[in-house]
Amino acid sequence: MKIAIIIEHFDPSRTQGAGAERLAVWLAREFRHTGHEVHVICHDVSARINRYRQATLRASHDADQSHRAVPPIDSAPAHDGLHIHRLRGMRLSTAIGFRVFGVRARQWVRRNKPDLVHSFTVACPGDIYHAVAGVFAAMQSQSARSRQTMTRAVLKRLSLRFPGKQRSLVASEGRAVRSLGTRGGVRRILSPCPMTTRHLESLSEELRGERLGKAIAELPTPRLELATPDASERHSPAAGDPREWFRAHYGLGKTDRVALFVGHDFRRLGLRYAIEAVARTESRWKLLVVGMGKMREYVELADALGLGLASAEGDAGRVLFVGPTREVASVYSAADALLLPAFYEPSSGSLLDALSFGLPVVGTEFIAIADLVTTHHAGTIVASPRDVDGLAAALDGLPAGGSAEQKNLSRRARAAGTSITPGAYMEAILKLYGQIRAEKSRGASA
Repeated sequence: MKIAIIIEHFDPSRTQGAGAERLAVWLAREFRHTGHEVHVICHDVSARINRYRQATLRASHDADQSHRAVPPIDSAPAHDGLHIHRLRGMRLSTAIGFRVFGVRARQWVRRNKPDLVHSFTVACPGDIYHAVAGVFAAMQSQSARSRQTMTRAVLKRLSLRFPGKQRSLVASEGRAVRSLGTRGGVRRILSPCPMTTRHLESLSEELRGERLGKAIAELPTPRLELATPDASERHSPAAGDPREWFRAHYGLGKTDRVALFVGHDFRRLGLRYAIEAVARTESRWKLLVVGMGKMREYVELADALGLGLASAEGDAGRVLFVGPTREVASVYSAADALLLPAFYEPSSGSLLDALSFGLPVVGTEFIAIADLVTTHHAGTIVASPRDVDGLAAALDGLPAGGSAEQKNLSRRARAAGTSITPGAYMEAILKLYGQIRAEKSRGASA
């Protein structure tokens, strides 16, 4: 089968997480290894040098191990027989650049006629539009709600109405949904979670019901393995128990209860409310923040709440900013729970990783795996990031480490994190491809 994968940025060195880029790389290689002819249509190829990647390479508690664990930028892995087509043009950060890329991608599809087009961008939705990044209309609405004051929320909503990239994203998304089931339109929208499905259904009143239900294929993204160095390659002192080493390195006590916050977008993921929740816990939880962002307001908040900042130098605070890291296995091992009071988090990467390490999840109904956590009884889901008392109570309600109840909870979390295997995911994807090809064949012969 001749498969075209359309994505704005294709980075073959991506080996962690489960966002659009990582998933596209994994799918492309899986298709290629199973004998399919795979064409990747993108604007940029290979690793992008950005502030997150640069900071990850130079600022980490495990910098040496991280460098050895994953190939550096200038030695990205080969393309493994993939056909890469770069459609360079104007910058994608602009509305016109985004639209031009979409036009050029559609032109490539018309010229080359692949059997199936699997797209990760609304610039050119293809036969399958894979909404891994979530629903832009919902994302922008939640972005306004995440503002601290009503004035800031109103200003954010007004700014989103001006012509620009964000408005183009929402408009393209709406066109893709309205084209479902029409001649030459999108044949399926692939949703990664029930939350995204609900948001997609809310986009078009006229498409609700049976027609839309058949057009949205919900397929939760599996956990893709973290890229970590072989245990034999680890150097002392991290060669032993990663939990023990990490805690000792950062001055965390063996009996400290540690909540983990992971992500770069601190406002969207609710870091303010994570800090406030930790401050209200009766069992004096500590917070471990992994990611990169503007820290000043959160440092000031921690100080104002009397939490202080912990550090490897032994400062006895209850909030510890680790920064970005490429090897997060030690971080997950060191924590007791994942705390993510997000306003919107459609990607399941770090969430599934946390569950697979046995960490219960305390989050909101706006995280991708909220239904998974509830079904497996692997944590607590609250209605709003601003329900700080509910978040604090959920942390305090977690069983003590080493207890039978805690071990059972950890087993449920691991079961949730590994409930969707990569093999089953590929089988479902190929089955969907077969259905779409049959539909296209019937349409061509009609």
